[in-house]
Amino acid sequence: MSSSVMGGFVGARIKRREDVRILTGTGRYIDDVQERGTLTCHFVRSTVAHANLVGLDVAAAREVEGVVAVITGEEMAALTNPINLGAPIPNLLSPSYTALATGKVRYVGEPVALVVASDRYVAEDAAGLIEVEYETLPPVVTSEQALAEGAPQLFDDVPGNVIHTGEIAHGDIDAAFAEADHVLTDRIDQHRWGCAPMEGRGGVATFDRSTGMLTYEASTQTTHLLRLLLSGFINQPINLMRVVTSDIGGSFGLKFSIYREDVALCAAAKHLGASLKWVEDRNENLTAAGAARDESVTIEAAVKADGTLLGFRVGMVMNNGAYPIMPPAPVVTNIAGYMLPGPYRLPAYRFSSTVACTNKASYISLRGPWAVETLIRERMMDMIAREVGISAVEVRTRNLVPVTEQPVTSGAGFVMEGVTASETFDRLVEMIDLDEIRAEQEQARSEGRLLGFGMGTFYEPAPGTPEFWGLIGFPFSHEPVRLRIEPDGKVTAFTTQIPHGQGHETTLAQVIADEMGVAYDDVRIVFGDTDATVFTMIGTGGSKAGMMATGGAMVAAREVRRRVLDIAAHMLEANPDDLQIQDSTISVKGAPASKVALAELAMGCYMAPGMMPQGVDLDLEATVKYDGENGGWGQGSHACWIEVDQETGRIAVTRYLVVEDCGRIINPSVVDGQVIGGVAMGLGGMLLEHSAYGDDGQYLAGTFMDYLMPSAPEVPEIEIVHLEYETTTMVGSRGVGEGGTVLAPAALLNAVDDAFAQVGGKRITATPLTPTKVLGALGVIEG
Repeated sequence: MSSSVMGGFVGARIKRREDVRILTGTGRYIDDVQERGTLTCHFVRSTVAHANLVGLDVAAAREVEGVVAVITGEEMAALTNPINLGAPIPNLLSPSYTALATGKVRYVGEPVALVVASDRYVAEDAAGLIEVEYETLPPVVTSEQALAEGAPQLFDDVPGNVIHTGEIAHGDIDAAFAEADHVLTDRIDQHRWGCAPMEGRGGVATFDRSTGMLTYEASTQTTHLLRLLLSGFINQPINLMRVVTSDIGGSFGLKFSIYREDVALCAAAKHLGASLKWVEDRNENLTAAGAARDESVTIEAAVKADGTLLGFRVGMVMNNGAYPIMPPAPVVTNIAGYMLPGPYRLPAYRFSSTVACTNKASYISLRGPWAVETLIRERMMDMIAREVGISAVEVRTRNLVPVTEQPVTSGAGFVMEGVTASETFDRLVEMIDLDEIRAEQEQARSEGRLLGFGMGTFYEPAPGTPEFWGLIGFPFSHEPVRLRIEPDGKVTAFTTQIPHGQGHETTLAQVIADEMGVAYDDVRIVFGDTDATVFTMIGTGGSKAGMMATGGAMVAAREVRRRVLDIAAHMLEANPDDLQIQDSTISVKGAPASKVALAELAMGCYMAPGMMPQGVDLDLEATVKYDGENGGWGQGSHACWIEVDQETGRIAVTRYLVVEDCGRIINPSVVDGQVIGGVAMGLGGMLLEHSAYGDDGQYLAGTFMDYLMPSAPEVPEIEIVHLEYETTTMVGSRGVGEGGTVLAPAALLNAVDDAFAQVGGKRITATPLTPTKVLGALGVIEG
């Protein structure tokens, strides 16, 4: 559809407007920012995992020509306040720490000094002259080591290295297990993997000595939250603090939190009265930015002889790394705990969690950070099917709750309504011939080949409900949007969303253009400037934009439209209900000759308000908040076909099918892109990516030679079918950004289990699914 055509934009495959500048190299990323006289910063980082910081000799570095400053941890501590990102969550211990290391280092890559120089080459050369003296301490790398009796303590105020413990209980779990015909047990040790966005972290901090204004242009998902926290940590008046972001080369959750590098960079800029730039290189990103999916989960399932679920008893241990960042760890464990029962009937449930601190980089909120719950639950569903002698389809169908039986209390105790996981699974099954799949597998085995097939289903908070987030301990916030009609009749909308690949500039413009009756090209979306957008604690995250940002845009557009129609009603001597806006013209329905151009009306309101109708609101700008109408859920079902090379251990994904439901689709191309990207990330995380550490706490995957990423040959063509369940909400749309990454690992692992079961192979209980583990499970090699 041409963007100059009026109306019908929602639901159309309009090309993303962001792509023009991004694909032609005219975008503005952090490394493109070059203020006058900008200096470059480089962080000196710890080379050991756990040690007392005995000494730091920076004298030689300070003598290098072009070096403006070398700031140590103690010097930085004098410029900043301790960083503490705790929250009022029961049992949470959140230790404070300094922007640069003082006294002790706790992971490889921790920043210990900051070099400020004329350019990056000088800064890195000078950093190489800094001598750091360490008194090494025993490293604590795994959760088991951290929680063991007598383990080295990372923080004096975190006894036993336990940051948090929690429990969720619903129903009579003891009765459920007493009634069970079968009790099954499973465990998964999920490995650590990272976000690895194309653009790492970074920022340019500029302090204006004449005004006292500090501007921080950063690669971040949360401008207002970053501004609020930074101002406190560096003692900068918040009215003299501005955070800006432009284009972002991906995030996947990495850029949600504030980091100590942000604090150090802004404090140094203020201290020096200068403009300072820091852009993270790939080694820093992989080593020091943080990673996720570092959890161990055990599950016991109580089931009847026919496969009906009676209860789950689950224990989860999370490796949080050394320093807590945002969101607090209990938010992740609580989401996992409350989502683990999934869209199934589950009469009884108990979930306990423990979060341990270790000598690793921080645990970050990687895309769908609760995903381990889907992984272990969907694997358990296949285990139950094999145990009781029914198919993987039947065990799910027997336990799923169709939307017609909702609202219903979920297995974790909150209301589940509008969840169509059962319907997506039914549609998936319609597209699969299980008999044909089994015949193909039998034929392949006769040829010495090994095929596997797996499936799974899930639902996710996208954005969830106020009740759900209240249980998590995280606010269900309203979504603010500011919208105005300009004097020429064009529309500008200000969103708190921070797009970094999701296409918000396109989808929000589609929604507003339809609501306002103007051309798509006449709508501009403004984001990423705390001086222009409305305050909110959360920018982009949690797949909430599909519903919340869309809702905010609709409410704002309808409020401004109402004002326009009130004004036009007086001008045209008509009832507002009898008016319409089409092609940026307000006219009387059925009498198109009685009309006024939106640009003419707007110009009058701006330039000659005294000549406009009186007694009506002439302000063509409105700031609104959308309350979410009790929220909603995203859901989907996946099927995965694989072939296992029994000589090399390589797993090839040969086909992948997705049936998803995110409600009303605003732009099918954008939704498809999110689904495909999510699945690719989920498959890559299971097969290739691994943020690996040695027993000594050394990071072992600091380049893309060691940290493997999926490329086109590893990702098959992904077939996508959309359901669009109609809800009673005004918006009708829900989020879709995380589902692919959450469910793909489970469908893949079930396919691997299916393949191994055909030849008597062992089950893999610790990811990633490397060739070595595959060959060991198949008995080809010892292991």
